[in-house]
This record gives sequence, C-alpha cells and structure tokens, in this order.
Amino acid sequence: MKKSLFVLIVGSLVCFVPFTFSQRVVCSINDSWRFSKGDFPSSVNPDFDDSKWESVNVPHTWNKNDALDDLPGYYRGLGWYRRTVTIPLEKKGKQLTIFFEGVNQEMELFVNGKSVGKHLGGYTRFSFDITSFIQFGEKNTFAVKVDNSFNENIPPLTADFTFFGGIYRDVYLIYTSKQHISTTHFASSGVYITTPVVSENKADISVKTILANAEMSDMKIRLEQTIISPEKKIVSINSTKYLLHKFSKQEEFIQTLKIDNPALWSPDSPVLYSVITRLYDSKTNILLDEISNPLGFRWFEFSPKKGFILNGKPCKLMGTNRHQCFEGLGNALPDEIHVRDIKLLKDMGANFLRVAHYPQDPTIMEMCDKSGIITSVEIPIVNTITVNEQFTKNSLQMAREMVMQDFNSPSVLIWTYMNEVLLKIPNNSNPTKKTEYLTNVGELALKIDNQLRADDAYRYTMIPMHANFEDYDKARLTQIPMIVGWNMYQGWYGGKIEDFEVVLDDFHAKLKDKPVIVTEYGADVDPRLHTFYPVRFDYTAEYADRLHEHYSKAIKDRNYISGAAIWNLNDFYSEERENSVPHVNSKGITTQNRELKDSYLFYQAGLLNRPVVSIGSSNWYIRGGIADSNYVCKQALKVYSNLLEIELIVNGKSIGTKAVTDNIALFDVPFINGINTILACGKTKQNEVVSDLRKIDFRMIPSNLKDKILPFSEINVMLGSNRFFEDKINNVIWTPEKEYSPGSWGYIGGTQYQKKTKYAQQPASDLDIYNTNIDPVFQTMRSGLKSFKLDVPDGKYTISFYWAELESARERKVSVYNLGNDAVADNFTKRIFDVSINNLKVKNNLNISEEFGERTAVIIKSVVDVNSGEGLTIEFEPIVGKTMLNAIRVYRNY
Repeated sequence: MKKSLFVLIVGSLVCFVPFTFSQRVVCSINDSWRFSKGDFPSSVNPDFDDSKWESVNVPHTWNKNDALDDLPGYYRGLGWYRRTVTIPLEKKGKQLTIFFEGVNQEMELFVNGKSVGKHLGGYTRFSFDITSFIQFGEKNTFAVKVDNSFNENIPPLTADFTFFGGIYRDVYLIYTSKQHISTTHFASSGVYITTPVVSENKADISVKTILANAEMSDMKIRLEQTIISPEKKIVSINSTKYLLHKFSKQEEFIQTLKIDNPALWSPDSPVLYSVITRLYDSKTNILLDEISNPLGFRWFEFSPKKGFILNGKPCKLMGTNRHQCFEGLGNALPDEIHVRDIKLLKDMGANFLRVAHYPQDPTIMEMCDKSGIITSVEIPIVNTITVNEQFTKNSLQMAREMVMQDFNSPSVLIWTYMNEVLLKIPNNSNPTKKTEYLTNVGELALKIDNQLRADDAYRYTMIPMHANFEDYDKARLTQIPMIVGWNMYQGWYGGKIEDFEVVLDDFHAKLKDKPVIVTEYGADVDPRLHTFYPVRFDYTAEYADRLHEHYSKAIKDRNYISGAAIWNLNDFYSEERENSVPHVNSKGITTQNRELKDSYLFYQAGLLNRPVVSIGSSNWYIRGGIADSNYVCKQALKVYSNLLEIELIVNGKSIGTKAVTDNIALFDVPFINGINTILACGKTKQNEVVSDLRKIDFRMIPSNLKDKILPFSEINVMLGSNRFFEDKINNVIWTPEKEYSPGSWGYIGGTQYQKKTKYAQQPASDLDIYNTNIDPVFQTMRSGLKSFKLDVPDGKYTISFYWAELESARERKVSVYNLGNDAVADNFTKRIFDVSINNLKVKNNLNISEEFGERTAVIIKSVVDVNSGEGLTIEFEPIVGKTMLNAIRVYRNY
C-alpha cells in the first residue's frame, strides 16, 4: 500500500494510449472515529447514539495510559469504533475495498448493521470487499469490534512487550473498476515478483498477478508489466492478452521479463527499479487498473562457514531489532516515526533490521527497501504455543499473510518464526509431558517452515532461540529452519560477558552445517544512571557499554556469524517489567523518544563510512562530584570515533591527544564547577577537521563543606548505591554514597542493601516504586544505618528524607524474562525506628511499610537551623528491626 493520504494513479508509460482512463483511488479514513471500551452489540446499527463516546483519530490504542501506571495489568477486552462515511454516488459501479494495516488482535467489521468479516491476529494487514454492503450516494455506518483479550488460539500468547489494543495503524478505502488487480489476496498488492536469475550481466523476472472480475460476463483483457529503471526509463515490457472469467476473485496470471546489466541492490547502493502492472480492456484499450511495486536485483547466500554473501561479496550484517513503540503513544505511531526510526538505523551505519517480533507498518518495509537495510520479518509465536488445531491454523495463516504482504520488498531476505518458543515449557518437570510438548513444537515448526518455503522458494527461514541448546535440539528446531538464530545474554541474565563467544562457538561446533545469526543481545540501560564501577543489573550506561564493546568485537572476529541484531533499536513498553524504568524494556540503544544512548554512538563510530567524532555520555548533561584541592573533579569521558586520534579541549584548553582504539579514545577530564565546554577534534586522512561539542553542567561538592571559595549549597545522595542519577525533570544530580570523614559528609554504619536472587545479588532493587518517576533514587538503601553527618556551616537547611520499603515477607511474582534472576523472598518482618537531627527527634516510631505501604515513595522534609558550628548529625535509632534510608537531600536555604 502506498503510504499517502490520497493517491490517484492514472496514465501510461508505454506505447498503448488508452482512450479513457479508469482510476484506482486510495484514501484514508483515519479521522473522526468514535470509540468506547466495553461491549456494545447494538452499536452496529446506524441509528445508535455514540455522541457520548470518545472522539479519536486512527492510529489509536486504548492502552497508552493504563499500561504505564503503577497498577499491575492493563485493559484487555473489547472496544468498539464507529464512523460514518459518505460514499459518492458517482462511485457506483466501482468495487470498494476497506484495508486495515493493523488491529490488535481480533476484529469484526460491520457496515450498515451487517457483518462483513473477521480477522484474527494483531500484526498483519487485512482487507474486505465491502461493495455489496455500501449505499452509494448516502451515509454509511462502519462499526468495528476489537478485542485484545488473551486467546489461547492466537499468537502471541505471552511476550516481553505490551499487547496494546485498538486500531493502531492506518485504515484505507480503495476504489477500483470491476475488473482489477486483487485487493483482497492476503491484503497484498496482488502482484508477486521473483527474480529467479540475477547476475551482473542479466536478470530474469517473473511476475504473478492476481486478478478479479466482479462482472457477470467474461472479459478479454491485456495485462502489461513494465519495468522502469532507477532513471525512470522503460527497460522491459511484457504485454499479454488473457481471458478473465466472470465472477473470478483470484485468477492467477504469470509473465516473464528479462533485462541486461541490472544495477544491483545492496546496503551501499539500494538501487530500486519499479514494476508497473496495468490491466486493460483488450477490446477498447481502456485502462482498468494500475499498481506499482518495487524491484531490487540481488543474489545472496547465508553460509555456515563464510557468513552472509551478497552479490558475490562477503557482507557482515550488523543492526538491531525494533519494536513499534514510542513514549506516550504505545504502538499507535504515525508514519513519520516509522520513517525516523529507519533513518536512525541507517545513520548509525547499520545494514540489518530484524523486524521483531511481528510484521510491522508498511512504511518500515518501504524505508528498508529505499535505505538498503536488509531485513528478517517474523510472525509473533513467542515463548510458547498452544497444542491444538486452531492455533496451528492461525499460525499458518499469519505466516502466509506475512509472506504475501512483504513479498516484493527487496530488503526482506529471511522469514522468521517461533522466537524463544521453549522459554516457557509447560510441565517442564515432567519428562514425559515435556518430551510430548517438544515433539508438538517441532511438528508445528516443520509445518510453518514447509509453508514458508512453498510460498517463497528464494528466501531463507530462521528460528531465534535462547541459550538452551539441548531442548531446542530435542525439538528439532536446530535442524528445521535454514538459519539458526541465537538470543545471547551472557553477562546480563547470567554468566560473564566473556562467556558470549564461548557459548556461541560451542553451539556452532555442534551445528557446523547451519548459518548463524545472533538475533538478540544487549543489556538494560536507564540513561539517567551512571557509574565508574559498573556491575551486572545496575542499569547504567557504563555496564551496557562494556557488554556491547565486547560482543561487537567477538561478532566481527567470527566469519561464520552472518550477522547480529542488537536488542533493541529503541526502548519499548513491557507492562510486566519493573526495573529502574517501570513497564519498559530499556535495552534499546535509543530511548523511547529516540534520545541516543552511548551504545548507539559506539556502533555508529564502528559502522559508518563517513568520519565520526562523538563525545560519549552526551545525554548526561548534569554531572556531579567532589572537588579536589585545586577545585576540579576528574572523571573519565569517552570519545567515539573512526579516526586515528582525538584531541580534547576542555574549557578552551587542550588536555592532550589520545589514540583511538576499537573506536574509543578515553580521557580523564578535569571538570570545574558550573558549565564546562568540551570540544573533541580529529583529522581525516585528507586533513579535514571533524569535531563534536558538548556543554556539561557540573555541580561541584566541596571536599570541606565550610570552604569559603566553593560554598556549600546542596547535596543529593543515594544511599546503598555506587551510581549517579540525573533527574532531568527536577534538574538535580544524585551522587553515590560515601563514608563520613571529618569536615565532609557521609554515612556512619550500616550495609548496602542488595537483593538476593536465585543465582546472585542485584546491586539495586528492580521493584516499581509507586508514586514517583525517579524510581532509582528509591531502589537502593543503606540498612542498619547509624547516622548521616554533614559538617556544614551555620545556616538554615531543608533536609529531605527519601524512603521506600524494599523488603517484604510476601513472595514476588516470578518473571520468565529474568531467566532465574528474580529476587527471592526476604527474611523480613517489620522495621520501626526514630530519627533525630542534632539531638532533636523529628520522627518517632517510624514504620514505613505500615504507614505508607511497601515499595511506595515517601519524602519527608525537615527544616533545621544550624548554629555554633555544630553541623548536621542525623541519627537513626532502631526500635524493631533495622533502620534504613534510601536517599537524602540537604539544601541550604540561607
């Protein structure tokens, strides 16, 4: 479907000039729908009163708010849409099709009170011929019943993303003549193009066209295929006469064409031809219908030894996965965001996109075709299957829809299915039932794979699997597809980062005849969190940087790896997740609103052909630290580049030149209090200067709080933490804790709280903290704290205590996505304690969980006058259990 508000296709580029024109018109009906959650069966009637319903525009989802709040779960049920459309009288005699790009996940369409049809599955397109339901020259009522409830017969059953309900992609009306190129054959273009022979010297093209005839008589037609070069010149034509039978809906015709010396499509040169398909009345030469499809000439191979080979040359695929998600919008995205995402990918230097875990908006495929991004597309069988006939039928139908709808995209080289399908094995502890389940999964995989190869004999098939080789091998999933995909998270969900290549090499040794793609890898990053001591599960940019730097090199060093896709291009909504950004999977190399993370800059420096200089931590604008005796604070700073060396100029003075190693130059930067200007410069081989400029607001904390040159103004400390947290909304930098030293500040006594898991410990809680949007401030704590001292000068101070009870005697729900690293139950009863400031008790018998509830953010302020050089001493006296404090803010009023 050509993506524009209004498309009018007329005319001819060949020597036959039609006497009159017939027009295919495509027009959206996205605006001014009425919507309401719930079940309203009578809303199919034209006279139904929907005046109190919400007015919405499509794309629309009803979950963009409730999937993000603190309450567990989100609405999964029925919703109804209604719209009145006037169909002009002059359109009588045309065929009218309604085309939906995506509705999640079950729908039924009613026109003027009558049921037109149903569709199952939330991610593929579908269409209905509604001609017989329409009253031409009058108003017509469209009612759409949508349901995103769990249905055991429709994949996905479960997944690590939110199943947003609604009509979340565009809706179009398509007007055609009675004889036309099919608009209802799997909601495809009705034209299927293959290139069975491609070389630098010649190309053979086969075009299969599906035609429909709604008239009661046969018609002699002429079907014409015209290939247009990238320079908009005609390079080949096939014009053939056929008999189109009456009342035929899907009559198939095949034509062949040839061209010499084709320009080849590749990531470096995404050259696109066009195939113009025209349908004529052969008697009158009247043009009946016309449609255009892209055509790219390329040949390719996935080799188990040499990796991916495109047009006879080795080509390492490096890119990302992508979810159709954006901050505040859920999955209901305008085309502009889809375009933006592929531009981001291309500007990173990537040449690969795994369209996961479901077919996405047509704009994504169009952009990949035009940008030279090689893609795999997959159906949404995720985690598990239902063993019954209906689930199998629906899966096969989705696979056919996927293939037919993206058949003509030259960027698509792989059809994918069954992502981590053994992640949730029913009756896993029962050997007999487990074996039975693995057998059923294998049988379904074979059916899907056979169908994919039958529908498309030229592309490859793939199954992405998590690192449970034994079970996948038993289910034959390592053998059935043409490519094996491995989702690798060594160093995140388990093990060490260095285990990545060990595990992958072992898998490859066991499957020497199978091409390999690393279909997922990454680590969660909250770009507000930073540390100079990164550890697993700290959600800092620095830990993810370490992982990506290691994985990237290991992938490049192994020729047998055809390619790799980072998980993920963007952060995306996953309602069940908690972590530092609740309800979000934050493994993206950009944020939900597409702010670039360091990992994006790292890959850009390694993949782009043009010169790159990018200062790291570019979104860490507010920094903090303790001043040394010269009133500076030295902190590490990376510069990402593909040049030989980088000079760093800080506040107008050069601090030296460093060699670039593995696309990184590392500097120790002497920050001063206030705004710091950082300029990184490098020279190309042609002596061209390439640079990047950043300004950083550094909030210096005096080492001596009574310092006259650098007066104390405020301090924000996260207890039990080695991380910095930048609160961009409140313009605050939170610093790691430190032990008290005279003249300065810090804690006395206690231990860092670390949440125990089945396999290890988490450096911070992964709980969703209620009533706050700065969860990381509350997700660490110092337990058994005796006191917190600050040797501040005399004055008036506001002390803010940040509390959230992280421990509970209740068992937590286990998340399958943490692969055994879920926090285990605490040995916890309750805690009660007093708090005093300079011997004045400010809180008596404080019981956070009883007074405010568990995992709930509490900020209690106290205003204190400090006199006679006494400073601030905050004492915590236990009554029952251990004392605790999550964070503290001390602000000098006067």
